[in-house]
Amino acid sequence: MGEIQKVALLGVSLRRIKQRSFRLTLLQKGLLGSAVLDQLVKASFTVTVFTRNRNSVKDLPSGVSVAEVDYHSYDSLLHALQGQDAVVSTVNNEAVLDQKQMIDAAISAGVKRFIPADFGALSTDPKGQSLPVHHSMVQIQQYLADKARSSSLEYTVFATGGFLDLLLTWPFVLDFPNRSIQLYGDGTTPFSTTSVASIGKAVAGALKNPAATKNRVVRIHDIILTQAKMLEVAKKFTPGEKWTETVGDAQADLQKHLDDIKAGEVTMEKMVGVLKAAVYGGMYKAWYENVDNELLGLGFLSDEEFEKMAAASYLK
Repeated sequence: MGEIQKVALLGVSLRRIKQRSFRLTLLQKGLLGSAVLDQLVKASFTVTVFTRNRNSVKDLPSGVSVAEVDYHSYDSLLHALQGQDAVVSTVNNEAVLDQKQMIDAAISAGVKRFIPADFGALSTDPKGQSLPVHHSMVQIQQYLADKARSSSLEYTVFATGGFLDLLLTWPFVLDFPNRSIQLYGDGTTPFSTTSVASIGKAVAGALKNPAATKNRVVRIHDIILTQAKMLEVAKKFTPGEKWTETVGDAQADLQKHLDDIKAGEVTMEKMVGVLKAAVYGGMYKAWYENVDNELLGLGFLSDEEFEKMAAASYLK
């Protein structure tokens, strides 16, 4: 594979999003897309932002182009992808399966590398892939692997753990404003987490190192946390205040959510419930022992740096 220079970025929204009022998709792709854009520009890639509506992307960095594309039209995608070396997709969860047509158009356009909208905690784990929240992502992983065997297109899939930014601004681990937490067991199950800025830097690093990141899963994290660790840090910022701590049954909660989803109750609440029980309950391995941080130019977040990040979020 030759050098990658021209990158098409899908799924960016630069409209202002207020903290604690996220319209939560499981991975908040608009937030991620903006962070990836920043890091691609810093790494001197030539970036074109693909969007359904040009009005949804404003105040772009200098040198970034915009292409208005109909993601449901093969011809529209094929035309827009001409001359692009790589595609980075950060589309939302509802559009994950639409990536099949994007991949087909990318192959026809001669694109070299495709990075799908995945960026999950358990979506690349053999056991975690069976969870319903991951079905669409797994289909795209398999589709890319098949196309890589039959065409010149290559791919990179990212395993990032939870988005650290969201864990500190949304009550996925603990509810800081209401001083409450539901622990699973003693709260010491580890899980990997990565900020969206670090994910963006890793994406740029992978495109700078195409041979070493070809057709495989790339694993990264900023820090490994636990529910207990996050509670300990949160309590440092609330001295003398009482926290409500309850203990849940992860296996029972997981099974209930899975049964409800199987019965047709496919809601965001149920999907989030599945992830919480799976990640924090210790039944699935949500932490990475071996990561590609060094290859991609990433460091690690120290405990002190994490506390500063938490303070910036909790005390604003």
